[in-house]
Amino acid sequence: MFDNLKLFTHLSVELERYTAANSNFDRTRPYVSMSHVTLSEEEIMALFLNGFEDSLAIRLRCYKGYQMERDLKERISKVFPDQVKFGIEIEAFQGMVLGHPDFFFAGYPADCKSVPLDEHLPGGKLPRRVYWQMQAYMKYSLKSQALVIYESRETGRIMHYWIRENLAIQAEINHKLQRVVEAIGNIKINRAS
Repeated sequence: MFDNLKLFTHLSVELERYTAANSNFDRTRPYVSMSHVTLSEEEIMALFLNGFEDSLAIRLRCYKGYQMERDLKERISKVFPDQVKFGIEIEAFQGMVLGHPDFFFAGYPADCKSVPLDEHLPGGKLPRRVYWQMQAYMKYSLKSQALVIYESRETGRIMHYWIRENLAIQAEINHKLQRVVEAIGNIKINRAS
C-alpha cells in the first residue's frame, strides 16, 4: 500500500500543471481589449506589444474565473433562456479594439464577475475597472445600459447591477483608445521600415 502512495506524492503538482495548461490563458492578443480601458495608454500599449505576465498562480486564477463564469452563464441561460445571447463580439477601430462581453441580456451587454467573499461584493458602486469596461461595451455596441452580475464564491450570493451610459467617460475612453491605436499603428510602420 505504501509503495502505491509513493506514486502519488506529486498528485497536487500534476493537477495544478494540468489546470494551468487548460486554463485558456492567453499570453498575447492581436488586439487591444476593452477590458483594459482603465489602464494608462502606456500600459495598454505594453500589454499589446509585450503580452501579459504569466505564472502558475495567474493561470490557476484564470481557470477558476472561467470555471465560475461558465457555471453562472449556464444558470442564467436556464433561468432566462429567451433573454440571453452568447458569442457577440464588440469591435472598434476596424477590429484593432475588441470587447467580449460574457453575453447579451435582453439586448444589452452583460458580464459575470466572481469574488472570493461576500464582503467583496460591490455595494452601491462598482469597481472603476468594471464600470469603465462596461462603458466601453456600451459605447461601441451603441447601447444605453449594461448588466453586471456578481457571485460570491463564499456563499453563492448573487447580486446584479444595471449601469447606464456615461457619455463623458465614454468620450474619455474613445479618446484614449484612439491615441493608443494611432501609437500602435506608428510602431508597426516603424518596425516595417
